[in-house]
Amino acid sequence: MRILYIQKDPFVNMGVTALSAYATEHGHESHLLIENAERNLERAIRRIAPDVIGFSVTTGLHLWGLAAAAKVKRWFPNVVTVFGGMHATFYPDMIKGEAVDVVCRGDGEEAVVDLLNRLEAGESYTDVPNLWVKESNGAVHRNAMRPLEQNLDKYPYPDRSIYDKYPFVKNQKIEGFVTGRGCPDNCSFCFHVGLKKIMKGLGTYTRRKSPEYVIEEIESFLAKYPLKRIVFRDDTFVVTYHDYVKPLMAMYRERIGLPFSCLIRADYMSEESIRDLAESGCFAVKMGVESGNEYMRNKIMHKHLGDGEILETMRLLHKYGIMVQTSNILGSPGETLDSAWETLEFNARLKPEHAWCSLIQPYPGTTIQDLVMKEGMLPPGFDPDEFEQSYFMNTPVDIENKREISNLQKLFPIGVRYPWLMPVIKEAIKLPPNRAFNLVFKAHYAYSIMRINDMEVGDFLRIGLYTRNYFNQTSF
Repeated sequence: MRILYIQKDPFVNMGVTALSAYATEHGHESHLLIENAERNLERAIRRIAPDVIGFSVTTGLHLWGLAAAAKVKRWFPNVVTVFGGMHATFYPDMIKGEAVDVVCRGDGEEAVVDLLNRLEAGESYTDVPNLWVKESNGAVHRNAMRPLEQNLDKYPYPDRSIYDKYPFVKNQKIEGFVTGRGCPDNCSFCFHVGLKKIMKGLGTYTRRKSPEYVIEEIESFLAKYPLKRIVFRDDTFVVTYHDYVKPLMAMYRERIGLPFSCLIRADYMSEESIRDLAESGCFAVKMGVESGNEYMRNKIMHKHLGDGEILETMRLLHKYGIMVQTSNILGSPGETLDSAWETLEFNARLKPEHAWCSLIQPYPGTTIQDLVMKEGMLPPGFDPDEFEQSYFMNTPVDIENKREISNLQKLFPIGVRYPWLMPVIKEAIKLPPNRAFNLVFKAHYAYSIMRINDMEVGDFLRIGLYTRNYFNQTSF
């Protein structure tokens, strides 16, 4: 059977590469198209002639996916459309969409292969675990989730070759890798909390590949594609340093040796682990601060992380020459203009190379969504289809001083980098939202991508040609 994945933007989707590899290993063909890079999507699909077309979507992006699937169904009414990803997992009722045939919840390797095998054999697939399946008469089969695979080493290396037809992706000198699935933490704004509830009783949620597997996966990739940098995209790379990261770094230094970046939590770090990362080639990290107000950070966002831990970790990162991008969120329930300002001032004290700041999004399955709903902080009748793809420009949450907080989010990176501008920013945020603030935000965001990821200007511009709608130009 032939499965085609369609995506909107020109970024490697690591879930899709994993699905492609497993389907290929089981005798099926996998293809991929990036809609923004195709002059004629219908013609491109016709050349591939797929039996199944898959869409991996997050909340907000699901609106694009549904619209794209509707076009696909008009052109190819007999093709089977499958939706997976976070939105499909939390909102499987999207199966009710006219252009949606199948929804895949959770890990998709086994479910997708089962689906392709059943289709190839001409057998019914209405009872495949993890799948919700809609029949032609509208009846929906809601199947239970299968146990979580604990041995991630059983899966083949992700198939990044499906992006080879796009030189602007293939020729990039930076590539992402993940060492596992899941996250041990329970931050209120993150999908992991809800996913743990969905998968309760199905096995250990946080799982990792063996260090040897990770190194061999990277070696396999480097044999085909030269790289300058590597990004470990795990939500938290360093969790158990001595048991996992330390032996991984020993092998990485000996057999890979490329500069890399990763995501960390301040309270999981020590001077030993930071020194080891630096000596192994870590040149940059992204670290969650979320709020400069400890009540907001710990009682609302459930980070359970003190100012002192963040300050000490930042001191050590500076000591060992590792660049830092902090992550921050404004607009959570209980946020005031004063607490938002504390976040700016705390980041200025930390002196990161870049301070990233977004607006709160009460995504499905998150604890913050439960709180927002309880407090009546969403517009009447709000539903998931009102989420926008971007969390850069807007939030549906009704908070005090929303205009000022929104403006502060746009000017946040500039205030952190140039603290002497804070008096000017305090006055500027009183203005109506405007394109100038959006432009400042986007320009600094572009700078941070090139600086923290060490992305070449040419690569950045080529990617930019296909992400013109990545930011939403909405205002409050």
